[in-house]
Amino acid sequence: MAGVCPRSRTCSRKRRSRGRRAQSPPTRLTKSRSPPPRRLSPLSAAELRDHVANELLPLWAEHGVDPEDGGFHNRLGPDLQPAPDSAKRLLVQARQIYAFSATGERWALEVASRGFDFLRRRFLDPRYGGWFLSTEDRSKDLYAHAFALFALAHYHRASGESEARALAESTWEVLREKLADPTHGGFFEGASEAWEVRVGPRRQNPHMHLLEALLALGWRAEADALVRLFHERFYDEKSGSLAELFDERWQPLATPEGRIVEPGHHFEWVWLLHGRSAAPGLFDFAYRHGVDADGGVFDQVDRDGEVVAATKRLWPQTERVKAHAVRGEIERMQQALDYCFAHYVDPGHRGWNEHLTRAGEVFSDFMNATSVYHVVLALGEAAEALD
Repeated sequence: MAGVCPRSRTCSRKRRSRGRRAQSPPTRLTKSRSPPPRRLSPLSAAELRDHVANELLPLWAEHGVDPEDGGFHNRLGPDLQPAPDSAKRLLVQARQIYAFSATGERWALEVASRGFDFLRRRFLDPRYGGWFLSTEDRSKDLYAHAFALFALAHYHRASGESEARALAESTWEVLREKLADPTHGGFFEGASEAWEVRVGPRRQNPHMHLLEALLALGWRAEADALVRLFHERFYDEKSGSLAELFDERWQPLATPEGRIVEPGHHFEWVWLLHGRSAAPGLFDFAYRHGVDADGGVFDQVDRDGEVVAATKRLWPQTERVKAHAVRGEIERMQQALDYCFAHYVDPGHRGWNEHLTRAGEVFSDFMNATSVYHVVLALGEAAEALD
C-alpha cells in the first residue's frame, strides 16, 4: 500500500506500523470550507490505495469508532468529533465493516473484527431472525439487510470467519421467506420486528444493493433474478432512464416524485451490470444529462433529463468513477477522480466532504460514515483499472 499521497504534494507523514495506525491515525484537525485548487495531474493506483490505507481509514479508525460502547459512529463534525446521535444504525455498521475489511491491511481487519462482534451483539435478532434497523429501532429494512449481507460477504472473504458466511446464509433465507413478493417480484421494503410487511411505495435502490451483495457472495442464480427485475421493471429502454419509485405492482409512481431519477444510480447499475447484461442507454442518459460542465454529477434530474437538484452529493461522484473504470475509460475516470480530490477531500484532515453546491462550495456540516464505503469501493475499482 505504499506510495505517494494523492494531490500534488508529497505526503510528509512518516509511515507508521499497521498496529499503531488504527490507534493513532495521522490526521489534522483543521476544516476547510472552500474547495482547494483543482488538481490537473493524474492519480496512480499506488496513490489511490495509499490514500485509503494511510489517510481515510486511519481517520475513521481514530474518530469514527466508539471506544466506550463499541461500534461505529454515524457522522463526524467539522472538528472530527462524533455527531450527538443517540442510536447506531445497521447501515453504518455494515458499510464500515466492509470498508475496513476491503484493504488487506491487518490493522484495518482488526477494526472490522470488532465491528463484526458489535454487529452480532447489538443488531442480530435471536427471536425472529434478521437484523434490527438500529440500536433503538427493532424493525426490519430491506436496504439495511442488503448491506448486512454485503458486509458479511467481505468480512468472511478477508478473515475466513465461518460464522460470517453462516449469518449471510441465514439472512438471505429469512429475506426470501419474509420479504419476497411472490406476485409481482422483488422484495418488499421492510417489516416490523416480527416481520409484518410494511406497505408503501417501492424502490429500485434496495434491490440494486441486494444485487451487489449477492454478487459479492457469489450467488449468481439469485443475482440473475434481480437483473431480470431491472430489465422488466426498473429500466426504460426507450429513454435509457432508471426509475426510482414505484407502486406495489412495480409501475412508476404517477407523481412528480415518480419522475425523478438519480444519475448516480445509473452509473452504479452500469458498474453492476458490466459483463452480465446490456443496457446501453443507461450510461448515455446519465453522462448526457447528469454530469455538469465542471465534471460534477448532479443529485437529481427528471426522466426528460432536466436538472431537478443541481447540488452534488459525494456518492454520485464515486459511482461515476466506478462506471468509467469498468468500461475501461481511463481518461474520463481520471477526470472524475481529479474532480473528487479537488472538491471533496479536505486538505487538512483528508476526509471527504459530503455535499457541495453546484458551484462547488461545501455546505454539509458532517462527514457521513456511510460514504466511506463509496470512496473505498470506487478508489479500489479505479486502482484496479490503472494496474
